[in-house]
Amino acid sequence: MDKKYKIDKRPLWYLFILEYRKAFFLLIMFSVFFTLINYQIFDIDSTYYKTIVIFLFAVIFWITNVIPLSVTSLMIMGIISSYHILENSSIYSFFGNESIFFILGAFIISAGVRLSGLSKRISYLILLKFGNTLSNLVITIFLLCAFLSHIMPEHAVAALIFPILMEIVESNNIKKGSEVGKWIFISMAWGVIIGGVVTYLGGARNPLAIGILKEFSNIEISFLSWYKVVSIPIYILMFFVTLFLYQKTKKISKKLNVQIFNNNLARMKKITFREIKAGFILIITIFLWIFYSDKYGIANISLISAALFFILNVLEWDEASKEINWGVIFMYGGAISLGKALNEVGVLKWLVNEYIIHMKFNPYIYLIFFSFISLFLTEIITNAAVIVVILPIVLEISKLIGIPLEIATIAVAVPSGLAYMFPMSTPAISMIISSDFVKPNDTIKSGFILNIISLTIFLTGLISYWELFY
Repeated sequence: MDKKYKIDKRPLWYLFILEYRKAFFLLIMFSVFFTLINYQIFDIDSTYYKTIVIFLFAVIFWITNVIPLSVTSLMIMGIISSYHILENSSIYSFFGNESIFFILGAFIISAGVRLSGLSKRISYLILLKFGNTLSNLVITIFLLCAFLSHIMPEHAVAALIFPILMEIVESNNIKKGSEVGKWIFISMAWGVIIGGVVTYLGGARNPLAIGILKEFSNIEISFLSWYKVVSIPIYILMFFVTLFLYQKTKKISKKLNVQIFNNNLARMKKITFREIKAGFILIITIFLWIFYSDKYGIANISLISAALFFILNVLEWDEASKEINWGVIFMYGGAISLGKALNEVGVLKWLVNEYIIHMKFNPYIYLIFFSFISLFLTEIITNAAVIVVILPIVLEISKLIGIPLEIATIAVAVPSGLAYMFPMSTPAISMIISSDFVKPNDTIKSGFILNIISLTIFLTGLISYWELFY
């Protein structure tokens, strides 16, 4: 039988542009950049001008994601150095920033907990205990993911739980497009997103924000201080989401097969010494973070704990190195250097003194406005980029109008992690859409409503009691 081929009749020039559109975009962007930075078009201090051009250039690349975020950050460091915005010794020292090493240690700790099998065993035990009905299963998945995201990066929790959920829907013959399957997967995504903002371990954006704050003002927020301010409104949010999930699923009549949890636990056999060691190190680490982070520093505790996973033979370096997201490390080193450049050369002070000082700010309206901007932007660009773009400006204005810098940092960092709508906003949303049990329209509609509710609850809590802590 003759094969039928479809002939593409579009013009050759159009196909050529389509094939190499990324290269054309980069060519145009670099041409515009080098023109603007070498031929000053505004009558302002040349250092201010060059820093602003570099900043806008970085923002466009982070938003479009035309090249990897980490590559953009490394490139920006090189440009800052080439145009003598900061000294080379200062620029490249940001890879020695305390927050970078905290993130590195957190990746290793997460790898130890996951690869030892401890997190998977805990997940199966909890699901077996509480997941006997659909409502119980959905709520259990939500709460399990939320609390695991307190101690592991949210994307790692999603990667752990997602295959378990696929097993659940397949063993129970749950069809794609059904309400049952939809809420099973949405509960996972909402859980990791909401739980991931409560501590420093849920996502690297929180340590990044702390790193920028410390570079800006030499102020550091302890693990316990962050938890005290953030946890209350987030737990209130978790309570209302739990009620919502119960109401959405309680009327769905579906008998579930929970034998899958028993079978998987049986295959795991008895708890191993490796799991016990991982659990012991994790408990000690959290204890030290909560009660001794002011004395020893969160990064130092993180690195010592990470070392214990190797000393006690929980991890091999080959295993750990595969779990470390080196792109994030490079991304954050460059991001912190850009934020430092904006502050150190005086661009932020110049903007504030020239334009913003004449405006009248109500501190509460100010916090609401920038929290909303952070929440909106994080739906379309990475939360790390949101923090780098917004936080230095927010800190400079906060210093001017008397808002505690710790509160300003939290008001930007937490909303940047509450992205429920689009697949590019967080890996968890991408995963549940890829399952085909959840459609993009589902996440957009439910996510928009949850965005508004989350921001309202968080800001109400933050504004109502922030003076108690600062």
